[in-house]
Amino acid sequence: MSHELRILCTLIAVYVPLLMSPGPNFLVVTQAAISQSRRHAVYTALGISSGSTILACLAATGMGLLLAHFGWFNQVVRVLGGIYLFYIGVKIWRHARQALPQQQDANSGRSLQQSYWYGMATNLSNPKALVFFATMFASLLTPNLPTWVRIAGVSAIGVISTLWHITLANWFSGARMQQAYRGAKLMINRVTATVLVAVGIKLLLEF
Repeated sequence: MSHELRILCTLIAVYVPLLMSPGPNFLVVTQAAISQSRRHAVYTALGISSGSTILACLAATGMGLLLAHFGWFNQVVRVLGGIYLFYIGVKIWRHARQALPQQQDANSGRSLQQSYWYGMATNLSNPKALVFFATMFASLLTPNLPTWVRIAGVSAIGVISTLWHITLANWFSGARMQQAYRGAKLMINRVTATVLVAVGIKLLLEF
């Protein structure tokens, strides 16, 4: 039992910092909160957490076997993820000074259902998430572990992701937080861009 609990604690300890670091998921939630409404941001957050749960299920049930038999899959994920992160980082840097749009009417723009699917699609195509679930998650939750450990790992990912992204949606929907974010936007975007580019280069060099 203690061995299984250590694995779950390790999984959470690795996942939480990765989850909280700025990236595509963070950006789409905060953008929805700032430019549309709290409800749009919450639905986007739910879509993202659904994507995390799907990736966790795939990793816990089959992706580990895929990695064990097809080593090239890991390399493909790393290369595509590195290129994408580098591209996103450069794009964020170039638009760092661009003013954020004012919050729109809640009924304008993307519908709530579209916001949900947009959040899910963003996470499912997020190379940072793909790399984590295809490597660290799959390597920790190996097929020889009891079923309850894999279920607990998937559940922990889903719950933590949901809580974090809904918290972001509520934070950035508030007028005070929006004002503070707008004031620090240039610095935040430059730091975010630097981190994304650095991670992208690291993934490409590891290939």
